[in-house]
Amino acid sequence: LTFDRFDNDREEVIERAKKNGMKLIILSGLGAKSNREVLKLSEAHPGLLKPSFGIYPVDAVAKFITNPSEEIMRDLEIFDVDSEIKWIKDNKDKMIAIGEVGLDYKLVTEENARVEQRKIFDRLVKLGKEIGKPLVIHSRNAEEDVLKILKENNFNKAAVHCFHGKKRLIKEGIEAGIYFSIPPVIKRLDHFKMLVEMVPLTQLLTETDSPFLSPVAGERNEPSNVKFSIEEIAKIKKLSEKEVADQIYKNAVSLFNI
Repeated sequence: LTFDRFDNDREEVIERAKKNGMKLIILSGLGAKSNREVLKLSEAHPGLLKPSFGIYPVDAVAKFITNPSEEIMRDLEIFDVDSEIKWIKDNKDKMIAIGEVGLDYKLVTEENARVEQRKIFDRLVKLGKEIGKPLVIHSRNAEEDVLKILKENNFNKAAVHCFHGKKRLIKEGIEAGIYFSIPPVIKRLDHFKMLVEMVPLTQLLTETDSPFLSPVAGERNEPSNVKFSIEEIAKIKKLSEKEVADQIYKNAVSLFNI
């Protein structure tokens, strides 16, 4: 919600989410500037909006990227990672989670940058263990290494968002006890329908990843669209939407210690 695509109607979007029954919206930071914007907006809407402070895997290694892909769709933020990890630790009582963090091998192709990504992600997993906070994880084209690092740290307090791993990796995630977050794009992507079939309802969460992953191609996504994720999960699990929504809220309460 801190993205500029919401600059003209941010408050209306938040009100629409309330009217659609949203109880909790987690705003994920991407880096130094983004984390502070997330904190400011969350403080303006206490109760509904909760901040998650992160170091997005692409921004984490921005200094290594000489030719940014157009797919990034925003300006990369270059900042001191060490200083930001310290800031996140110092502000742990203000946040609900550490995120977005993780690995991105689609947009980061240089091996030296990927090595650095893995080091930073490992540090952030260790930070989560140290301060008792869950992680919100981005794992594009890097699902295997994400699960490997979580296992090496014996850490499963995590939600993987928009998980595109194969069935073998989904099973690994289920067995590890992590949560899988389902975006509204499930309405038009069979991968997420398959994922929902495989994952127990007790390990599912919902997300929008606004302004991306809309249920309608080309449209801006927003938090109230989480209802489409609930609808699809209910159909697949052959449950009522209320049963699905209630369980997913219980899952969020458990993972994020609400």
